Amino acid sequence: MDATASTAARPAANQGAWFPGLCGLAATLTGVGIGRFAYVAILPLLVQQHWFSRQEAGWLGAANLTGYFAGIFVAALLARRLAPGQMVRLAMLLVSLSFFACGWHGGGIHWFLVWRTVAGACGAILMVQAPVLILPATSVARRGRVGGIIFSGVGLGIVAAATVVPMLIAQGLAATWLTLGALCSMMTVATWGFWDNSVGPAPAPGPTRWRASLSASRLPLPIVLLLLAYALNAIGYLPHTLFWADFISGELHRPLLQAGFFWACFGAGAACGPYLTGVVADRIGLAPTLLGGFTLKALGVALPLMAQGDGALLVSSVLVGFFSPGIVGAASGYALEIGGAANHRRYWTVMNVGFSLAQAGGASAMVALMAGRSSYSLLFAISTLCLLLSSACIGAIMLLRSKVECQPGIALKAEYETGPLRPSRQGETRLDR
Repeated sequence: MDATASTAARPAANQGAWFPGLCGLAATLTGVGIGRFAYVAILPLLVQQHWFSRQEAGWLGAANLTGYFAGIFVAALLARRLAPGQMVRLAMLLVSLSFFACGWHGGGIHWFLVWRTVAGACGAILMVQAPVLILPATSVARRGRVGGIIFSGVGLGIVAAATVVPMLIAQGLAATWLTLGALCSMMTVATWGFWDNSVGPAPAPGPTRWRASLSASRLPLPIVLLLLAYALNAIGYLPHTLFWADFISGELHRPLLQAGFFWACFGAGAACGPYLTGVVADRIGLAPTLLGGFTLKALGVALPLMAQGDGALLVSSVLVGFFSPGIVGAASGYALEIGGAANHRRYWTVMNVGFSLAQAGGASAMVALMAGRSSYSLLFAISTLCLLLSSACIGAIMLLRSKVECQPGIALKAEYETGPLRPSRQGETRLDR
């Protein structure tokens, strides 16, 4: 373990083996589980209680996705002035503040657009920064499980929102926003001290280095393939995270209560999926776990095309929910395995850029494709194909790495490097200098 990783490990050792993972869970729960997915449960209420029109409510959802994309670049600017732990604390604080701000209806649509964009940007910061502060300092034997704990926050946030929001309908939307803000504040306060002590790989300053870190031409081929698989995964889960409830209630003409039940099943799968996926990854390896995960997720997305009974909807909900955040943790861990701790922040950041672009672009394209259509079948078919291509990318990485010895973070043979080749003394190409 290098000096940086050893420094990062000290807080973990002092505060318990699993405490860092729980702090990461609090970060993803705040930034994405509640910061993004709670809005799925709130959106119908915004329309029903006449806060906004359906179109305006849709704009607020899009603002959050746009903010997520922008947040990755905001993190690059903040990295020149703030330590990674400080960024995590600031992001959690701003997500909490955004919910409190949305409790004021008098601000109008522009007020809400600003704060939903802020919540999206902070969600991206938390998804990028929290894992790279924790995973490199975690032993290889426990890395899959700890990564699973971190990303299970996404599913727990869905479950929390699906539980809290219906309970607060009688109290009104303002109380709903404020309660969710209070939950995020609790997570922020509980983990504040940990992020103050956390030390991760120091980001290189300057815009030139940042542009280089986003350049696909400077990435090794396995990371390019992993980036592609991760971006296609963003398209693969869109029908369930955007249209699942409407598909069940609108196209299948099921009661809204059933649609809510199946969305809760998605959340339950998302809550336990990351940890269980991490346990599997620790036993069989990250690459086989990702290969199986993408394939099973593709089956879950394709299932409504073949059967639409209660059993099929239940299995589809749980499968897609299980592997959506579960794959995130495994993908982050695999980027660390391929590139080492020194390159983990760079690779994981680029992967999140690709994911957010594919997510935003895919969502816009799917909305356009649905214009004038009454069936979601085409969207399920497109997403199934994307996930199968993700599986193919992981298979290609496994094949490449079986042919060339790839020491994490040290070197790859020249024929497997994309971009400029700079031979080392041993005739190999360094991944990063």
